[in-house]
Amino acid sequence: MHVALDYRTLHKLSHRAGGTFYLFDENRFVENYSQLRERLRHYHANTQVAYALKANYMPRICELIDEMGGMAEVVSRFEFDVARRYLPAAQLIFNGPIKREDDLRLALRGGSAVNIDSFREIALLERISSEFNEIVIGLRINFASLPASRFGFQAESGELENALNRLKRIPNVRVAGLHCHVSDRGRGVTAHTERIRLLGELASRLAPRYTIETLNVGGGLLGAMPEALKSQFPFEVPSTAEYADAIGLAFKRYAPSPAMQLIVEPGISMVADTHCLVAEVVEIRERNNIYHALIDTSINSTNPTHSHNQPMLYAVTASTNPASSLRAYRLVGHTCMEHDVICEVFTGHLGIGDYIVFENRGAYSVNYTPPFITPAPAVLNRQGQMLKRADDCASVLTSYCARRRESLPDDDYSAGALALEPFTHV
Repeated sequence: MHVALDYRTLHKLSHRAGGTFYLFDENRFVENYSQLRERLRHYHANTQVAYALKANYMPRICELIDEMGGMAEVVSRFEFDVARRYLPAAQLIFNGPIKREDDLRLALRGGSAVNIDSFREIALLERISSEFNEIVIGLRINFASLPASRFGFQAESGELENALNRLKRIPNVRVAGLHCHVSDRGRGVTAHTERIRLLGELASRLAPRYTIETLNVGGGLLGAMPEALKSQFPFEVPSTAEYADAIGLAFKRYAPSPAMQLIVEPGISMVADTHCLVAEVVEIRERNNIYHALIDTSINSTNPTHSHNQPMLYAVTASTNPASSLRAYRLVGHTCMEHDVICEVFTGHLGIGDYIVFENRGAYSVNYTPPFITPAPAVLNRQGQMLKRADDCASVLTSYCARRRESLPDDDYSAGALALEPFTHV
């Protein structure tokens, strides 16, 4: 049974979480992922959806992807290691600008798809190629007609041709995939159909020297969101179905071979609407004729990417008649920074102990929240089960190499007592 977002339930969950918490809807994530994949496969059966782990690398999400037989896309060794705890290497795509020698060796041995980003990575392939019978790779491509990108190989400048010539001299390396991802969401579905056209035309030009088996159109899809949030975008926000229809039709039109595989790497659209953030109203203070409601969270959690969009939020109050005394509040965060203003004007009825619920907090929230003044909160699922404990002193400091870890007695704060033991080199 799913929990209802009423005051009693939120109060109980907040107590269990130790304060502020994220609430994760597992079913919503499964629906988002499976609906996009099935709609794409309606147009092209050989389609894979590789969830972009950077949007939210929560372990439960990785488990759900594995249960659905899905894939994940990672852009660092850290993300690769997180994903490998829950997913087979063969279900991972390794992108990103920094892959070290051991990273490539590990990913290739496990059967992960690897998209090479630079000549530095080609040099690493030259160094390790003798360890493999065959190395199958993809190449990240950028095109002059798309927004400028510092990643991948430029198709028109001769850079791609130089890369291919260098790879050709490694006898056991085979180029089988083309990948393109740019920050181009403002064009809606056109951005993705254009990438497919350019990748398809490039694959045709490379034939018969190279048999391209995979076209990877990257991510950048926006997901389902409340109308109040959607209206803040300066362009018409496509639905997930509209993205899938446009991408599927474009692939049918521009893919040189019906045997090719299509890969899409969504992040935001899969996870944004799966989380809400719940924070308690701690204090209400009048200052200069303005009511400030102090919320037990901060802009580091509610807007870690510094978006200009206004947060989607509502209050859950213990009052039996909240409409009786509506008032304008300035919602402020729990840090000591003056700029920690979450919402300039919120109209409603608030009391100490009420809750503010922030919607669409699944993407770039848990991952982005820094341990600044107050570390990241807990995560619970809609059944009330704990998925992540709130970070605390122990979890945040665990990687520091301190010599004195035990707490000091309350009356033992002399300079001598606080002195650390000498550091000994081993």
